[in-house]
Amino acid sequence: MKNTITLLIFSLFVTTSFSQTPSFTVYYFNAERSNEGEIAAVYDDFFEGVEFKSGGAYLERMDRGNVDGSHRLVRFGDTENWGLVEPKTGEQWAKHLSNLDPLVESRGPRYTGRILGSNGVNPATKPYIQIYDLEVSNPAKWLAAFAKLVEDTQDSSNGGMVVYGTYDVGAPMGVNSDGTATHWVALGADNLGELIMAKVEGEKKIDEWAEYHQTKGETKILNHYSLRILKDYGSFN
Repeated sequence: MKNTITLLIFSLFVTTSFSQTPSFTVYYFNAERSNEGEIAAVYDDFFEGVEFKSGGAYLERMDRGNVDGSHRLVRFGDTENWGLVEPKTGEQWAKHLSNLDPLVESRGPRYTGRILGSNGVNPATKPYIQIYDLEVSNPAKWLAAFAKLVEDTQDSSNGGMVVYGTYDVGAPMGVNSDGTATHWVALGADNLGELIMAKVEGEKKIDEWAEYHQTKGETKILNHYSLRILKDYGSFN
């Protein structure tokens, strides 16, 4: 409840998609592009007919930028209401992993954090996504400044997606190992071209960006990269 009240003070516009403490865990792995269809089929089989207690999962292909693998699975939901309504058995998990193992060359890092807010657009409807990893010195100042920026520039987003949050257990390093990310921002569009055009329109909000830079506190962009959602299970909203 305290987290929800804080977010409402920062911005009446920004909404969270879960009731209590929305969080995520991301699992990176490397696989040949030629195996992508089979990997998707393995996840389809595993998640077919399941009901999540909250949230869901995305299977994603990494696209541009410096990244930790070729693909990743993102599991998200309410921390206090995590998991499946009917949990998988140990045998089902073992079969799932044995089906994946021949298709995966290597497994990468895992990171867990919180989802602090969004503009209410379901990421699965805007599947081409760019993510910024940030090192934030004053989280409260940054959150207030960024929430206001999202609100003030929403008319230039062309219906795009904005979601942002923290890294809390494990975190990616900067491209040049010049810091450790504390926060992230995800921007989504239908495709790369629309993402670029949304950025162009957003940059026309000179006064709004100037206010953001003046009020956000010391913040460093450590990395930015893009990805595409291949499969979505459950529901973000």
